[in-house]
Parts: sequence; C-alpha cells; structure tokens
Amino acid sequence: MQPVLETLPMFPLGLVALPGSVVPLRLFEPRYLALHEHLMLEDDQFGIVLIERGSAEAGGSDDRFAVGSVMSAVRSSVLDDGTVLVIAVGRERIRVHEWLDPNPYPMAIVERLAPPSVDASTERLVHECAELLRKVVQVASDLGADVADVDLAVSEDSVSAMYDIAHIAPLQELDQQRILEQDHASAAAEIIRTELIGVIEVLEHERNIT
Repeated sequence: MQPVLETLPMFPLGLVALPGSVVPLRLFEPRYLALHEHLMLEDDQFGIVLIERGSAEAGGSDDRFAVGSVMSAVRSSVLDDGTVLVIAVGRERIRVHEWLDPNPYPMAIVERLAPPSVDASTERLVHECAELLRKVVQVASDLGADVADVDLAVSEDSVSAMYDIAHIAPLQELDQQRILEQDHASAAAEIIRTELIGVIEVLEHERNIT
C-alpha cells in the first residue's frame, strides 16, 4: 500500500519531540516568525525533526533525521522583545520523504506513521521502565539533586506511558531518536530500560564514592 503523503511546515531542532511531550519554542528568525503566522492563520500543526549534524540557525546547512513528530501549537504569545513563544504538544510520528524549498519557511512532504505495535511483553517492560525511572530519581535525590519538580506521572496506555518515560528520563537526544524510530513499543521500551540501568549504575557509583 502506498503511504499517504502530505505537505507540512517543519521546524528542524536540536531536540527530539516525542508524542505527548510539551515543547516550548521561542521563535525569532524571520522564517520561523513566518511559520508562526501560518500556524495562526491556516493550520496549527507542524513537524519537528532532530538535526543530525550542522545548524539550522540563521540559514545554516544541516543534516536531519527522517523520523520526527507532528506537533500542535496549543498556545502562543508575543514577548516584549518581539520574539514569539509557542507551546506545542507532540501528536504522532512522521517520516520525511522529501524536503521542499525552505522559503518562506521549511516545508517537507511527510507520511504520518502508525503508533508502535504492542505485544505480550510491552506492559511488563514499560512497568519496569517506570520503576527504574523512580529509582533514578531516588538515587539522584540521595546525591543532593533537587528533584521536587520531577513529575513521574505517566499514562495508563502502554505506548503513551513509554513515551512519557522517555521524555522524563535523563536520556541523550540520540537515544530519544532511537526510541522515536521504533515501530514496536517493546523495542523502544527495551532501549529505555537499558539506558536507565546505565544511568543508575553511574549514579550509584557516584553515591558510593561520596
């Protein structure tokens, strides 16, 4: 079956926006201010993809990952310095098929991807990831980190909970990208599990030598 393609305004960034995550964006470049006008007048949805290398700022060249997320702009405000603050929420995964002329702002032809599939091990793995995340927070607290504002609440749905944990956990952008690219929730949860175990090992080693 041929994928259903659409044209979507895009925002290449140095971060991974996961489904369900809330992302604040401060817009100041003319092209992204133009994108903001599009969001306000035509459609509140746009895409975010992680920059693999290079820089998209000030028109710089960059390489971008193909898998990203559709975002909905849920709130925006113009700040005193003329920049625009946009609060966006991740909706679903996308795959970029082709980048278009970046004027007046980046655009791409994209395919919306189905949610990751689940299997018999998904719920167990996600539950284990949630427990590991709580342990990370506890050990970090023992080391004196201020974790009072860390919200560990996650969705009851396994896939949504998996993304919630990946958003909250102290993971590198490339690890979050690997999670985003997975078509199977158990594979994504296994990445989170492995990375959290590594974080705990580092924190416990630090606790043991202090």
